[in-house]
Amino acid sequence: MTYAIGAVVSIPLERAARREFMSRRTVRAAKARVEAAFRIVNQKNERMNELIKEKGRFFSSAYHDIQQPLAAINLFIRSARIKLEGEHAASHDLDVIEETARDILDMFKDIQDYSELGSYVPHLSPVDTQAVLTEVFEQYLEPAKSRGIKFRISGRRRSPPPIESDRSLFKRALSNFVSNAIKNTSAGGVVIGWVEIGEQLRIDVRDTGIGISAAHREAIFTEYYQIDNPGRDRSKGLGLGLSIVHRVIGILPQHSMSFWSVEGHGSRFSLYAPISEMTPVIGTDDPKSDASTSVLRGKYVLLCDDEPTVLEGLRRLFVSAGALVDTAESMAGFDAILADDGRIPDVIVTDIRLRDGPTGIEVAERIRKHFAWAGVLPVAFITGELISPRALRDFADPFVLLRKSSAPESTLAEVSRFVAAQQPTGFGHVRDP
Repeated sequence: MTYAIGAVVSIPLERAARREFMSRRTVRAAKARVEAAFRIVNQKNERMNELIKEKGRFFSSAYHDIQQPLAAINLFIRSARIKLEGEHAASHDLDVIEETARDILDMFKDIQDYSELGSYVPHLSPVDTQAVLTEVFEQYLEPAKSRGIKFRISGRRRSPPPIESDRSLFKRALSNFVSNAIKNTSAGGVVIGWVEIGEQLRIDVRDTGIGISAAHREAIFTEYYQIDNPGRDRSKGLGLGLSIVHRVIGILPQHSMSFWSVEGHGSRFSLYAPISEMTPVIGTDDPKSDASTSVLRGKYVLLCDDEPTVLEGLRRLFVSAGALVDTAESMAGFDAILADDGRIPDVIVTDIRLRDGPTGIEVAERIRKHFAWAGVLPVAFITGELISPRALRDFADPFVLLRKSSAPESTLAEVSRFVAAQQPTGFGHVRDP
């Protein structure tokens, strides 16, 4: 009886124990397989991230290296114009070369802008709307004339009210609308206008161009999308203009956009921005504005770029503005200049990526350290890299980040504004023995 009872009780218990053991072993095996798969996925993710970083480094390097000769072309075109004033035949040839280089640089600027917008933090302030409209109008007046189309700002009895926006971003969005309108208009014209709608201001860009069919309206704000450009005409850009506007509007609070179009009869693209109750501070991005390049007359500039042709082009650019210039391709080239321990530079202008030795950031820091007794020297970085100002957050003010894709006149004007903005600190004088 005892044996029988024991068998009846123990057999189910043993079977249950075996099932539990098999279940635990199955779970352990499944867990091991999951962990192994997880490790494989992690390894693949790490490899993928490394490939993305490697691709980013390659693209940034290629972007920088391709811009170098283009920057040199623009700089030497400006120098040649000065030497050939009055030579109409040569001037025409230079016009063609300059237009071609500008088209390519505009493409690079679009790529740069699109890349930077992902990490851009807007700086909102009251913006003089009329000043922005005027600058954009003057910027695109000649391109419109060259295409044989009329371009104007709609006449109003009063100026538009100020808006609360990021000036540079808003101007970029409006510029892209105007550029897009001009490129897609072969006859007629383009008009900039505005209208108040409650607490918002609507800026309109109207054209008599090709218009947009219903089939394209969902896609025109995507990257690289272009209408009626199957041959990828270089003069029409990369198709990033409207996608940049779309990203800008996504960054700016209380801003929006809309468009209306009739195929074959033109389009109207509109920007909406909140009206500001405050008076804007007078400011401009126009190279021909109050920040005259005469500010650089007599100023001492240290230039650094590892590309000899770009360095020479920059030297001629600043010399043409009346500056006194010393140049070097690396820190080693400045050693002899600093050894004299003479005049303190009013501004250091350097590329960031240098071929050998210290970077432009390190060069600037070492020159600053050499003249540390005189205060912190202002630095203008002129780069062809896809780099955000955030990358320089550990670099002490005052400094400014400029682009090699900018026109020489714009570069000169930006450096002039930067130098003019610095308070007198004794820069430009000879150190006492």
